[in-house]
Amino acid sequence: MQRFAYGCGIFLSLISYSSIGSAQFVSWNENIPSSLALFQQNPQELADLAQNNILIYAQPYTKTNVPTQKKNPQPTVQFVSSAIIVPVSTQEVAKVLTDYNHYVGLFPTLKSAKIEEKNGNTTRVKYKIQIPTPIPVLNFNEDISMQHQIGNNSIASLITDAPVPYGLGKFEWFSLGPQKTLITLTQWGDLNQINGFLLRKMLSAVPDAKLGIPIGSNAFILESLQRKWTKTQTTALDASQLPPLQLTSNQIRKISEISRSTGYPVSFIQPASSIPYPQGRETMRFTTTYQYYAKTPQQLQNWLNPASFQSLFPRQIKKVELSSPAPQLQDANFRVSVGLGVINIPFDFKMRFNHIDSNQSQYNAIGGDLRFVKGGMQLLPQNNNGTLLKMTSAAKIDEKAPFLLRAMRSLPYHDMLPAAGGNAVFSLKIKEKMK
Repeated sequence: MQRFAYGCGIFLSLISYSSIGSAQFVSWNENIPSSLALFQQNPQELADLAQNNILIYAQPYTKTNVPTQKKNPQPTVQFVSSAIIVPVSTQEVAKVLTDYNHYVGLFPTLKSAKIEEKNGNTTRVKYKIQIPTPIPVLNFNEDISMQHQIGNNSIASLITDAPVPYGLGKFEWFSLGPQKTLITLTQWGDLNQINGFLLRKMLSAVPDAKLGIPIGSNAFILESLQRKWTKTQTTALDASQLPPLQLTSNQIRKISEISRSTGYPVSFIQPASSIPYPQGRETMRFTTTYQYYAKTPQQLQNWLNPASFQSLFPRQIKKVELSSPAPQLQDANFRVSVGLGVINIPFDFKMRFNHIDSNQSQYNAIGGDLRFVKGGMQLLPQNNNGTLLKMTSAAKIDEKAPFLLRAMRSLPYHDMLPAAGGNAVFSLKIKEKMK
C-alpha cells in the first residue's frame, strides 16, 4: 500500500544511478566507509545476513571528503550500503567492474561510456544515460562524468559533472571461497542540490521520493550485477503466503542495532516469487524492510490501520473509504494522485487488510487500478522497549493498468523498485510522525 506515494519512484531511482560517480581529474583522498564497518570488518558475517537477497542498510553519519563541493568540501553525510553474493571468483568480479566500457550492456539505461583520461589506477569516464518512456516529457538524456580510483579490492568513484553534482560511491569485493564473492556498494548523493531541470522539478513535486532514492539506486545497480552472474530462481507460494526470511535471533538483533544506530531501515530484496491469481500465477518481487522505533508496539499499532495512511501522505491520498466485510477484515478504497510537476498520475485501488492481531496485518489488492499488490506488516518488540516494524511487500503494474501507470512498465526493474523504495518511504514517514 505504500506505493500510492511512490508512483514516480522507479523513474527517480533510475535517474539516481548517476549518484555513484565522476569528470576532469580531481585531487581526492577517498574516505568512504567500508561496507564492513558495521560487521567487525568480517565479510562472512555480512554475507550470512544477505544470503541470496539484495541487502541494503545505512551507515552512521560521518564526515567525508567531497572536493568538488567548494563551499563545504567536508560535509557530514549518511552513506547507504548494499550487498549481494555472486557465484564467481573475485578475479572475475574485479575484471568486470574495472572495465568501464563494458558497463554499457551491464547496467540498463547506460548507452555509452567514453574513457577521456587515464593515469595509473585513476580514470575519467563520461557516460550517457538514456531513460526513454512512453511519456516524452519524462524522457531522460544526460551525460554523467565520473572519476574512478581502483584500490586493492575496490573502486571509489567521485561525481564531477551530473544532474546530481555531488556524490561519492565505492564498490568493494571480498572472497567467500573459490567461486563465491561478496560484492558491496556504498554511496551517497546530495539530493538537496540538483542541476538537472527535470529531476529538480520532480523532486520538488514529490519531496518524499528523496527518502526512497538511496535504496532504489543501490537496488538498481546490484540487481544488474546479480542478473549477470546468478540464474533467476522463482519460489511458488500459496495465496496466503509471504516469502519467508530465514534469520536467526542474533541476526534480528543485529538488524535492530543497525537500524537503531543509523535511523534508517534495513531492507532485503528477495528473489522472485510466484503468486496464484484467478487468471494464473504472477511472478512478483518482495522486499522485506525492518525499521527500528524507540516506541512500544502499542504506540505504533495505529500505523497498521489504513485510516492512518492519509496523515502520512496528505498530498497524494485524496480520499480513503473504509468498510468491514467480516471480523478482522477491513477494506480500504484509496483515491490517489501522484503529481510529478509536469503531469499528475491519478489512480484508485482497493485493498483488503486482514488484522491477524493487534501487532500484525496482511493486505492484498482486491480491485481498482493496481491488481497485484500484496504484503504484510508486523510489530516486533525489542528488549530495550523499542520496536522493529517488519514490512514485506510487492507491487506490480500490469498491462491493464491506466496508461500513465502502465508507462512505467517500459522501465527496467519496474516489478522490483516500487516496493523497495516504497517500504523505505513508508517506514521513514512514520519515523517523522513519531518524533
